[in-house]
Amino acid sequence: MTTGDTFKNLEKALVISQSETLEINKLLARNGFRIVSRDPDFILCYGGDGTILFAERKLPQIPKLIIKKSEICRKCDYTFHDLAKILRKIRNREFIINKKMKLETMFKQKRLVGLNEIQVHTRLPIQAIRFSLAVNGREYKDLIGDGVIVATPFGSTGYYQSTGGRKFKKGIGVSFNNLHKKKIRSFIAPEQAEINITVNRGRAWISADNNENLLELKDFGIVAIRKSRSVANFISIR
Repeated sequence: MTTGDTFKNLEKALVISQSETLEINKLLARNGFRIVSRDPDFILCYGGDGTILFAERKLPQIPKLIIKKSEICRKCDYTFHDLAKILRKIRNREFIINKKMKLETMFKQKRLVGLNEIQVHTRLPIQAIRFSLAVNGREYKDLIGDGVIVATPFGSTGYYQSTGGRKFKKGIGVSFNNLHKKKIRSFIAPEQAEINITVNRGRAWISADNNENLLELKDFGIVAIRKSRSVANFISIR
């Protein structure tokens, strides 16, 4: 967490939303903000969880103000009715920036970054994959199932939780998706840990959040997931 002084001049705003933004644009203009289509000082995300993930993927690290539009929004603190007051506080620099950890992986010279999670998931829903996982010297071998979810604290109430993980505030969460025979509980690895996943047999996708760009992992493919140097910055009102 840091104070708003790190981002002093939040004057240019970009709105990202899947719905009409006319009223939002009016409020921004009324409060002295300039609405831009590129190089914003901050981004106003009006929507649900998917809007947040999309905005961070397209414009990483730029401060984001989250305004709830969808009922499916676990990460939304504010609604449209709060917006006028929030914008006045931003103009008066009465805000802080909450920094959120992200995860990343490199595979075949391609990089994926996830704010919620990175996962390895069977490519074909009718076929399980055989895989192994290693983290900090601890190994889980000969696993059979649909894959594994590696999550941040920010993403711990998402897909990670639906596969048996519990919400956590620090570290990296690891949860297994529909394991056959072996039942292994989700666990939290240290924040600096590297999670290595090996697909021993089968074909799998590597995915990050709701990014449609998937990477394919085949027999004996190995992927390493770790904390990213990039962080997400969210605006919170004092």
